[in-house]
Amino acid sequence: MELVCVAQFASPVEANIARGMLENHDIRSILDNETIVGVLPMPQAIGGVRLMVMSKDYDEALRLLKSHHDVTN
Repeated sequence: MELVCVAQFASPVEANIARGMLENHDIRSILDNETIVGVLPMPQAIGGVRLMVMSKDYDEALRLLKSHHDVTN
């Protein structure tokens, strides 16, 4: 199964909150760039922390993130 980016966050804290919400809805996810964003002074230079889900879960994950106001578009 392929991993896809469902959302990007400026901080690891925001990303972990969104990840926890998805996990509470039985959607497994991982965070990409979490460590480097925590130490890099300009995280936007690498796109922030990326919340990755399986492609089969993308639509439901995006719906949940939007309904919880974790993403705006």
